[in-house]
Amino acid sequence: MSISTNSNWQAPGDPEYKQATTAFQMGQWQQAVPLLERLALKYPNDERVARMLVDARFKANIEGTMRVREKRWIVPWRALTLRLLMFGAVAALLALGYALIQVRVLPTLDNLQQERRIAQLVTQGESALASGDFAAAESSFDRLLTLVPDHPTAVAGLARIAAEQELLERYAAALAAEQSGDDEAALAAYADLQFDAPGYRDVSIRITNLRKRQELAKLYEQAGTLQKLGLEPEAMTALRQIQELDINYRRSEVSQQLFNLNFKQGQRILNQQPPVPARAAEALDAFNAALALQPNDPQALTEARLLVNFMRGRDAYNAENWREAVNRLRTVYTERVRYFGDATVAMLYIALVRLGEETMGDDIIFAYDQFSQACQLPLPDTVAACARASDLIVLMTPTPTPTITPTPTLTPTLAPAVMPSATPTPTPRPLSVFRNKIVFKADNPDAPGFYAMDPDGSNRVYLGPFDYYQDAFDAYRETERYSPDGRYWVSTADVYGKAQIILHLPGDVDWKPVTLMTRMSYDPVWSPDGEWIAFVSTENESDDIWRSRPDASQQEALMRNEWEWDKHPTFSPDSQRIAFFSNREGYTQIFVMDANGRYPKNISRQPWPEYDPIWIK
Repeated sequence: MSISTNSNWQAPGDPEYKQATTAFQMGQWQQAVPLLERLALKYPNDERVARMLVDARFKANIEGTMRVREKRWIVPWRALTLRLLMFGAVAALLALGYALIQVRVLPTLDNLQQERRIAQLVTQGESALASGDFAAAESSFDRLLTLVPDHPTAVAGLARIAAEQELLERYAAALAAEQSGDDEAALAAYADLQFDAPGYRDVSIRITNLRKRQELAKLYEQAGTLQKLGLEPEAMTALRQIQELDINYRRSEVSQQLFNLNFKQGQRILNQQPPVPARAAEALDAFNAALALQPNDPQALTEARLLVNFMRGRDAYNAENWREAVNRLRTVYTERVRYFGDATVAMLYIALVRLGEETMGDDIIFAYDQFSQACQLPLPDTVAACARASDLIVLMTPTPTPTITPTPTLTPTLAPAVMPSATPTPTPRPLSVFRNKIVFKADNPDAPGFYAMDPDGSNRVYLGPFDYYQDAFDAYRETERYSPDGRYWVSTADVYGKAQIILHLPGDVDWKPVTLMTRMSYDPVWSPDGEWIAFVSTENESDDIWRSRPDASQQEALMRNEWEWDKHPTFSPDSQRIAFFSNREGYTQIFVMDANGRYPKNISRQPWPEYDPIWIK
């Protein structure tokens, strides 16, 4: 419906129109009607106001005539009934399901759980049985029988456990017999076990070891019997078989017996009568075999060294290398005059004569020394050597000299010592009166005993026989082992199975090693300035002079020898030089060298051994 408007319509601009419109829109009819009535009077031609007034009066009238009643609850009986029916159906279904679970499902679950428990106990029992845990296996099988009486796996498992426990008890009894040393009983028990249960534990290995031990014991007993019967080579064979079978079987006893047998075998060859020098290599093999067992045994070392020198001297003799032959054979002769009977001295005699003949044209004094030494050798016939020495004396001196006989008294070639007179030997003088001289021993055939000389070898003086000065000599040598302040001293002692130099601390209560070498060290002396300790060591396979700081630092060999030994070091009063004796030129002679090992010089130059020097401070 369209609304016609009048040109005089002004209601929308009236404030009351806005109030009436607001009340109309909010449904406040009682307020809107008066406002619209006034607007209708003001604007009679405004159809909109008229229409709104009609609507407002109508709605105000309706609102005034309607009676508001109190709201009551309405029960939905149909829906409620439907829900109750549904709940009852569900409850019935639940009751039916519970009954089914109790009757059918739960028994099925119990059976499944029981079967799983049984399977678990079977697995546990068999696993424990396989691993040897019989207690755990027995517990599993016992619980299995409580669930399933006469279960075949449990019955069989318990039977097997009983059998295994019986075997274990038998094994333990055999092991106890073995550990107690009853090898026969142990072997019988192990054999029964092996028969009843082949491959049981380590029974076969133990049987083998027991039989091997019985064989070793039999060989050891056999070796002892053979030694008592004097069948030493056969005894050595038995002992070597023991070592081949088991190196650790009675190791120390077997090793000691083999050492003794080898050493005796070597000595038997050396002492054979008549001597058989051709067996020298065989004897050396015996001593070397002994040294392989006890490398530091001094007797075996000495015997092996003498044999090596004898054999090398013999080889040089056969090759007509007379100088080498003399050096080697004289070393042996000096220690053992009758080495292999007269074989050593006989070869030495010829080598000395030949060496003298070779050197007559170049060094008449040296040639004379060789002939003189040959002349003095203990042989039935040394006439030729003595005659050659006499011939050379004529050439060496302007005046006639007596002819040397086969038992001559040789005149020293350099700085002859003052020989004793026929008067009784005087009372020994204190060695301290020979300050800065070297006192030593000499095997002068005319006057053996103690001598003194200057450090250059001059002014040799005879002091007296060995027994006159030996005690004083030993006492003075002992003073050389003390530090300059007298608080410390050095000596030789066994350290880890080898002779070593040790330092004694003040009070002589405690000590510490100065040397820890692989071979023996001995004969230490202290330098007067306290800086060095000189000693002898076989570290380089010969007896060499070494030195060390007292705190065991800066240890060094002063020389590396191709000969057998340098021994008995003694410091000069100023600590700058060392005197010692050496066999580097054949007979042992007194040498002097710098304290660092340089410029060694023979100050003896005599045709007899001179040794054990002490430089008097």
